[in-house]
Amino acid sequence: MRELSPIEWAVRPLKKYADFNGRAPRAEYWWFYLGSVVVQIPLSIIDKAFGEWSPLSNLFGLAILLPTIAVSVRRLHDVDRTGWWLAAFFLPFLVVGIWAALAIVPYLPGTPPDPSGSMLIGIIVAIIAMLILAIIMLVFLVTPGTQGANRFGDDPYGPSNLEEVFA
Repeated sequence: MRELSPIEWAVRPLKKYADFNGRAPRAEYWWFYLGSVVVQIPLSIIDKAFGEWSPLSNLFGLAILLPTIAVSVRRLHDVDRTGWWLAAFFLPFLVVGIWAALAIVPYLPGTPPDPSGSMLIGIIVAIIAMLILAIIMLVFLVTPGTQGANRFGDDPYGPSNLEEVFA
């Protein structure tokens, strides 16, 4: 593979918009992530300048949602991990959201309060799980990919070009 510029690395996941197969090297993932943040910040500033609600940053986030998930799955494939790790990462967020929604039920008129505090304990456990899984995902995302072919495909750098991108 020829040497790519940071812009080419950042645009590459957009060209593979919904491709969940194969592998994405660290450069592809992290340049895309940086590029997304660099675009998102000015859009958020513009949104705030236009008042309470402006859809620019939300539309951008929605537009890159699928490529972000796809490049994350391919990045996990590069370190020989299944893409289901990404689902495992978001599961505690879903649990916390459901528990938080259920936590407001006792405060609705006519609802008896839950004196056990089990809801709070469940939310704390889910938050701890989120932190642990966030650390695990970060380790997976910064770990160099497996050299040579793995169960998800050939090395993205090819057999003759296995240099480290961020070494």
